[in-house]
Amino acid sequence: MRFFNRMRRLAVLAVPAMLAFPITGAWAQQPAPFKIGVLSDMSGMVADLSGPGTVAAVKLAVEDFGGSVLNRPIQVLEADHLNKPDVGVTAARAWYDEGVSAIFDIGLTSIALGVQELARDKNKLVVFLSSASSDLTRKNCSPNGIHWTYNNYSQALGVTRFYTKSGAKTWYFMTVDYAFGVNTQRDTTAMIEAAGGKVVGATRHPFDIKDFSSDLLKAQGSGADVIALATTTAHVAGLVKQADEFGIRPAQKIAPLSLTLHDVKALGLQAGQGLLVTAPYYWDQNDETRAFAKRYFDRFKKMPNMIQASAYGAVLHYLNAVKAVGVDDASKVAEKMKQTPINDFMTKNGRIREDGRAIRDMYIFRVKSPAASKSEWDIYETLEKIPAEEAFQKADPVCSLVKG
Repeated sequence: MRFFNRMRRLAVLAVPAMLAFPITGAWAQQPAPFKIGVLSDMSGMVADLSGPGTVAAVKLAVEDFGGSVLNRPIQVLEADHLNKPDVGVTAARAWYDEGVSAIFDIGLTSIALGVQELARDKNKLVVFLSSASSDLTRKNCSPNGIHWTYNNYSQALGVTRFYTKSGAKTWYFMTVDYAFGVNTQRDTTAMIEAAGGKVVGATRHPFDIKDFSSDLLKAQGSGADVIALATTTAHVAGLVKQADEFGIRPAQKIAPLSLTLHDVKALGLQAGQGLLVTAPYYWDQNDETRAFAKRYFDRFKKMPNMIQASAYGAVLHYLNAVKAVGVDDASKVAEKMKQTPINDFMTKNGRIREDGRAIRDMYIFRVKSPAASKSEWDIYETLEKIPAEEAFQKADPVCSLVKG
């Protein structure tokens, strides 16, 4: 009961435009709100990846859209799944039963897979922003799921490609022991082997660990050219700092496969310099990305990372599809989203494939040195663009939605 009370307290009326409706006559005659939800880690170890920052971007998108759709005021709900599958799936089920039309974000793979099935069963929509598992558009694909921002393959590709071109031959994995880590190691291993490289060892660590000494010593002892961190953003800073305590760099490269802007900010440029990041967005890429970042910063007092920036585009793409279809029907809206090219400040000429995978250009960034950085958020330099069709795996026939 305490959980549901908390959910009610977290429900936020996100659209100032709603206040424009006059309180006259019978309140019951006013149109029912059009509800969308943001389900994320709002307070835990990966809250900076998405969390409240994503809620801020969603609200900004709703306001820019105009605050209503289908003649109904848009209401944004938010809830903290606490990185617990039972809490997350229970929250999603309650929302769908209460009339929420679409849920955005999710995060943790085990929760994402549960909500994917729930959305299919209830003919609702789920749009994954910070969830990374490529299985969401492969063996676990659904006509009701859109995998919007990135996946573990696209995020690992840039790092793997860069070090392979630089001559790295041998790799060692430090992998978080749940679906995301396992999938990341699986997909990255395929890239390494396809390029003629070899994986010489691996260890797995639990989600709640903070001391990586034993695994780092094994990785160092392997003599691998690259130590790949197939773990969450929340673990990267601790791993990198401990690796430096053991003197692992520069003899061996440290390759986080899930590094984001806020991880680098937390780590600091002194420790983070030289690390590689693969992402579809960086706030200082061009005039359009900077313009959005300034608006976002004015509201949230931080620069947006790729998840938070992508939330804005995902919500606008969704709401435009609802408006175009003219009805709140998840199947029709999802189909319209797939038919419509993605064009916003972050993505040019992107598209959503039949399996639900949104594909867009990705970029390889390198973390700047303290001397090269000119301001607090001047963190990356761009090394390379990876075209959309290369950045993601081909649609897999294991997904029932893929024809041929």
